[in-house]
Amino acid sequence: MITLLRHLGAVALFAGLAMLFCSPLLDGKALFQSDMMHFKGMEKEAADYYKATGDVPLWSNSMFGGMPTYVIYTGPPVAKTFYLNKLFTLSLPNPADMLFINMLGMYVLLCVFNFRYWIRILGALAYGFATFSIISMDAGHITKVMAMAYIAPMLGGIILTYRGRLVAGACLTALATTMLIYNNHLQIAYYALIMVAGLIISTFIQAYRSKQLPAFVRASAVLVVTAILALLPNVDNLMILKEYTRYTIRGSESELKTDQKKAPGLDLSYAFQWSYGPGETFTMLIPGVVGNSTSEKLSVNSHTYKALKSLGMSDEKAKKEVTAAQWPLYWAGQPMTGGPVYIGAIICLLVVLALLVIRSPHKWWLVAVSVFAILLSWGHNLAPFNNFLFYHLPLYNRFRAPTMALIIPQITFVVLACWALQELLSGEQSREHLLLQLKKAFVITTGLVVGIAVLGPFVYTFRGPNDAYHLQQYTQWLGGKEAASKLMTALRKDRSQLLLMDGLRTLALLLLTFGILWASLKEKLKPQLAMVLVGILTVADLFLVDKNYMGEDSFVTTKTLDTYITPSAADKEILKDKTLYYRVLNQTTNPWLDASTSYLHKSIGGQSPAKLWIYQDLIDHQLVRNNPAVLNMLNTRYFISENPETGEPVAQKNEDALGNGWFVQNIRWAANANEEMKALDAFNPKDTVIIDQRFQSGLGTFTPGKDSAARIELVRYGLNDLHFTSQNTQDGFGVFSDIYYPAGWRAFIDHQETDIIRVNYALRGLKIPAGKHDIEFRFRPDNFIAGRKIAAGSSWLLLILVAAGLLWELFAGTRTKKIMPDPRVEVRQ
Repeated sequence: MITLLRHLGAVALFAGLAMLFCSPLLDGKALFQSDMMHFKGMEKEAADYYKATGDVPLWSNSMFGGMPTYVIYTGPPVAKTFYLNKLFTLSLPNPADMLFINMLGMYVLLCVFNFRYWIRILGALAYGFATFSIISMDAGHITKVMAMAYIAPMLGGIILTYRGRLVAGACLTALATTMLIYNNHLQIAYYALIMVAGLIISTFIQAYRSKQLPAFVRASAVLVVTAILALLPNVDNLMILKEYTRYTIRGSESELKTDQKKAPGLDLSYAFQWSYGPGETFTMLIPGVVGNSTSEKLSVNSHTYKALKSLGMSDEKAKKEVTAAQWPLYWAGQPMTGGPVYIGAIICLLVVLALLVIRSPHKWWLVAVSVFAILLSWGHNLAPFNNFLFYHLPLYNRFRAPTMALIIPQITFVVLACWALQELLSGEQSREHLLLQLKKAFVITTGLVVGIAVLGPFVYTFRGPNDAYHLQQYTQWLGGKEAASKLMTALRKDRSQLLLMDGLRTLALLLLTFGILWASLKEKLKPQLAMVLVGILTVADLFLVDKNYMGEDSFVTTKTLDTYITPSAADKEILKDKTLYYRVLNQTTNPWLDASTSYLHKSIGGQSPAKLWIYQDLIDHQLVRNNPAVLNMLNTRYFISENPETGEPVAQKNEDALGNGWFVQNIRWAANANEEMKALDAFNPKDTVIIDQRFQSGLGTFTPGKDSAARIELVRYGLNDLHFTSQNTQDGFGVFSDIYYPAGWRAFIDHQETDIIRVNYALRGLKIPAGKHDIEFRFRPDNFIAGRKIAAGSSWLLLILVAAGLLWELFAGTRTKKIMPDPRVEVRQ
């Protein structure tokens, strides 16, 4: 009963702190998450369709001319594990739910390690409040943060299984793994697999050395079955994503051939764009090493404020400018960043101590995966190593932003830090030895801080690769390069000042922590009180840093969120057109990184990390130069442009847009995809269609015809179904302004299925007999439909087996021989 009460107390503490950190939620406010604002535009058409019809939306025409909704919105999931997210987060509001579940997940893992109660609490809080998680929550990377929450309990389940707790371990592993996959962030799942691989390799080595391979094989077999059971409730998503990826920039390659050899997957430079620098890695210890973020606030005591004043700016205006979150203190190599990956100065001190005091060989898998993740995070800054992995490590070239690999040390550093504390308090090593190692860890860590932060301002130039861009912006703002240069000089001084002040703050934290632990080892302070004090210091440190990235001003009224995307006068003008289906190109923004237009219209642009390759090619070779023929064939009826006099957006109707479908009278055959794309440079899509000759077998020597009254008309619009009528006195060829996607779209003429031919590189075409006909396009991806049936049934199976397993473990559980022993600690609360 006491143990249960302690666990409930931990849950209450996590929930309370999560709500305290997100206290504006209590006033009815909501967190403004920029990516979620984009997501509102991405999912709007699909979500509205589901609400109106109850049918599962599988395709949306609101972005990039049309694409599957698999990574956007497909209605409520059929797997019953869907409800576990709400259960495990206590239905707390966003983002308190994410903060809570991350703390709870780490607490479960630390319970498996059997650390002391207050050490578990400390580790859970440190993991939950690490800045990478907070910054991700603020940005709206919900699936990422939710997936991160389940890595720790998954590892805990695997460790339990290898300790001989086969049933309990399998149940925990199954639940955590299925929820990790359900939250649908494959890159986070990939990093979790790297950690699992390190754990299993380490366990195998220990089993081999201790001659326990049969027990290892038995436990591993249980985990294999568990993994299959965890996968099955998510098989609908996994199957369809595997199919979809074959056609996207994530998992395939362009059909256009170049002189450069390229493997399937993302472009290397694009994938490694967000790479951490080797020196930047020390943000885990000192957050301001390279200036925090690209949008920082300053104070009236800053050099920038003084520079603005010296340039003639008034006190009031200068104060307003410096206190706005707009100053690029960040001076390392990423294009932009929301903030540092700061794990905590105290955690880093304890990690160094862990390396000195932990005797168990199992610490080395934690160290190994940490080092590997740090090397991965360097991306193009360690090109030989990471380029090799990009092209040879299975599936790795599907992912971008190597900085994300630092979620691994966020987990492992917390475990190592807690393990170090446990060793200090366990009594298994002499106090003299522990004091010596504590002093060594303190000297090493403080030496790093002094070398980087105290001496750094005398060594670094604080010039970044993005400074030329900032100088250009300030030149336009201030009306001259001399004034802009003066402002840049002041900004660099502020960067230097930030590093020094952060370094001094870090030294103070390290000194206080050292003093507390020294006093505990000297028996001048009770161990439990020492853990509480170290925990308070750790949380206070992270809490204060986190508030720079999720403060009061990050929360807005729900009305502000609801009205964030509001139609302009141009939008309202376009929306008066009640034609079933046409497209809009918004030229007042970067259309290829804009999902807000998709909230109101069927957009030529959009925002998606998984665009179809054929459309990406169309963007790169035709749309970026506004080829009118291509825009017309995509049925771009309206352009939104900026009025040069007022700066306001205005709508311009394109009378040459070709509509939803039309007959052509000429076929121009292209020898390959390159010729097909090149032919789009100069052709009349109203009369001529361009087709790759690989589709010629379906048409032979067919010559299309059309009379003067020939027409194709869209009569009913749906996301999964499009209904047309056609009329032509001759056998003709119809071109449809919808995007070609062979994995699920089927065409029927008078209920008889016919082949869809890819035309004009990205569109659909049909051979249509003479006369009047009903034409229907249906989107029915077989993998998705089959996957949903499997997911629905298997989710029930998983929940029943887990419930049965937990009941058995509670009342009749037995333990087999351990392969991975508990850490060498005294099991004492």
